[in-house]
Amino acid sequence: MTALLGPEPSSDPLGTTVVDTPSTQPSGKRPFWIGLSAGVAATAAAVGIAFGVVTAVRAASAPGSFDITGMITLTGKTTSSGLPTGFTCAGAGGYSDLSSSAAVTVSDESGTLLAKGHFTGSSGSSGYCIFDFTVTDVPRGSKFYEVEIAHRGGLSFTEAEAENGVALSLGD
Repeated sequence: MTALLGPEPSSDPLGTTVVDTPSTQPSGKRPFWIGLSAGVAATAAAVGIAFGVVTAVRAASAPGSFDITGMITLTGKTTSSGLPTGFTCAGAGGYSDLSSSAAVTVSDESGTLLAKGHFTGSSGSSGYCIFDFTVTDVPRGSKFYEVEIAHRGGLSFTEAEAENGVALSLGD
């Protein structure tokens, strides 16, 4: 004898035994919650993908570093002798540290050296000299950037100011 759990079996006219079992279909509210859960999961996945794409685009469009270009105008004693190609003048006397070998440094708000550059050329005549400089690969994200030329003390700039170019002057 076979024991069946549930309702009693019945026979149809062909002699087939039919067992009436409770429906395995979810109640009317379950499909709603399953659909809602699937919708929320799909939306969360789409938002996550969109966030990742936006982050990647921002990272690609704003590199982790930038270059600072600028010039310093020296008014005072200058020289035009013994200079390398690209330099027509340099400082003389008390300004002799302003030469083709002068260092241009960039530090952050805590005084940490971020990058170092150099003069790229000069032009001028007796009594004045304009030096051009470039400092490459300056890391982004500092509160301010202090640009110093030849240990003469630095001047501070915001990132936007530094990225747009720096103009300095020194002399009489």
